[in-house]
Amino acid sequence: MKFALSVSAIALGIGLACAGQFAAAAPTVTVSQSGTGNTAAAEQMGLDPDTDVSATITQNGTNNHVGGPGGTTGGILQYGPSSSAVAKVSQTGTGNNVGIVQGEVGFLPPNIDITQVGNANSAILSQVTSSGTDIIVKQNGTGNATSVTQNAADTEVDVTQTGTHNSATVVDQFTGTTVGPTIVQNGDSNTVTATTINTGLGGHTITQTGLSNNAITSQANVFGSSLSVEQMGTGNQAIATQTDAFSSTLAIQQMGTANLANISQTGDNQSATVNQSGNNNMGTIIQNALSPAPLGNTALITQTGSTNNATIPQVGDGFASTVAQTGAGNYTSVYQH
Repeated sequence: MKFALSVSAIALGIGLACAGQFAAAAPTVTVSQSGTGNTAAAEQMGLDPDTDVSATITQNGTNNHVGGPGGTTGGILQYGPSSSAVAKVSQTGTGNNVGIVQGEVGFLPPNIDITQVGNANSAILSQVTSSGTDIIVKQNGTGNATSVTQNAADTEVDVTQTGTHNSATVVDQFTGTTVGPTIVQNGDSNTVTATTINTGLGGHTITQTGLSNNAITSQANVFGSSLSVEQMGTGNQAIATQTDAFSSTLAIQQMGTANLANISQTGDNQSATVNQSGNNNMGTIIQNALSPAPLGNTALITQTGSTNNATIPQVGDGFASTVAQTGAGNYTSVYQH
């Protein structure tokens, strides 16, 4: 099937049920398909006040799908009492699938821009009570999957996947402000699960290069703080949790194979870093600051070698700990309170 279609506010006719119901609220829909077995759908509804709606679908290949009407199997569904919405989909290859849902929309344009080049890539996204929440997904390879759920204001998510069978899940950005996870995956079978709730003016970055790395990150009630995970190697696992924090930093860097890093950080002016280079190392930092915490705590673990284990719990304010392990089979535990 090969066609190009442009729909005005008067005629939405892309084969949607009850198209007349949405025609006045849907000034522009553009679809271009080249290949065999491609399907596309778009519903734009209830967007009368100051309507500024656009949906662009471009598919070049075979059996690419942009869901179905009503979001039952994905598709572009944009609705809300107030409007301004932009959704773009471009797929090149075979068997790629995209689903987009934007809800209340708000005063700024929630912009979802998805580009998939390759085969069997999947992107599922949902923005409900939204205002200026941008999502950008770029997938180049085979079998990559991205899932994003937002209920937020002025947040941004940027996911880039290059390789095979990478997975990125971003969930529950409730009432976030001017911040959102940035995920870059370059390799095969890497997974990321990132959660941000009530965050503002900071950074949340995950970078994976290699095979079968796993990162689980969470920020909740965080302002002016940063969280970063960088994994280069195979089978590394990072768990990073930042809660009730102001002006705090959390960083994990892993180079090697089967390293495990776990940082849990609560409070203001905290700094926690784990650097691992080698194999089968374990590093754990737990920071619980007093409130207020004018000085903050600092913890650094550096591991070079194999099967090293270091644990630093800090409870209080003004503590500093540095652990450096080189070699094999070393164990260190520091408890400050």
